[in-house]
Amino acid sequence: MAGEMTEIEHRVAVAKGLAANIRAYLGELTPEQWELQSACTEWEVRDVVSHLIGGAERQAESMERGRGGDSNPPAGFVPLEPAALSAINAQRDIDRRNQLAGRFLDAFDASYEKLHREFDEFAKSSWDTLCWHARRGAMPAESYVELRIQELAIHDWDIRSAFQPGAGLDPDCVPVLLDMSPSWLGMCFRPSARLPKPVVYGFNVDSERYRMTVTGDAFQMAPGDAPEADLSLSATGEQYLLFTYGRLTAADGIHLGKLAVQGDMALLDRFEVWFKGL
Repeated sequence: MAGEMTEIEHRVAVAKGLAANIRAYLGELTPEQWELQSACTEWEVRDVVSHLIGGAERQAESMERGRGGDSNPPAGFVPLEPAALSAINAQRDIDRRNQLAGRFLDAFDASYEKLHREFDEFAKSSWDTLCWHARRGAMPAESYVELRIQELAIHDWDIRSAFQPGAGLDPDCVPVLLDMSPSWLGMCFRPSARLPKPVVYGFNVDSERYRMTVTGDAFQMAPGDAPEADLSLSATGEQYLLFTYGRLTAADGIHLGKLAVQGDMALLDRFEVWFKGL
């Protein structure tokens, strides 16, 4: 039907809407609230905002280079293990927070205005254009829209949960995050020694079913039932996402009735070690 949004147009609208909602929410915070602990153990609310600003700046720069035909690593890039990269990024965002003191909202506005201009430019050309990403290498520009939704949605929850115990994920982002769940888990997978026998997980998420096989040194995840699963987990899409993003522990999820689990309970601990967040 004429006038209907394409999937990428919808996702761009979701990303822009999330940014606008967060900006409005931040504008209502008191100076004291900016310094409260967020759901990210290493960050106060202001550190999370610093991270969102820096991420938008780096993404806009990478997308701009991609439009110019450059999808190579930036000068001086050194590949690091996920844990080391996460630690460096966390400290970088704390340091940037100190530089931004008193200018968070202006910096947020400027960074997202520039990023959204990049989105608009790609809408005129091709979303298949390759752009550089530190963890994934050269990837299509449309993948950056997914990643921005992920960053905004999860960190929006991190911020709001500091003030609202019952805070939830923005409902518009849940289908996008579920769609990109395998790629997210791939980014944060921490391999171990190869197992004598693979571990099979079954995930029942809303009306969808997923089967994951972990060999220790690798994993595979695909849609489908897992009747032979060593452990099965059932949850709403939102609670599954909070669990896989490390915002809801297995113990709390079971205790609060947000996760239903059958099978070898020790495999929940192993899952949280293998798929430790970034």
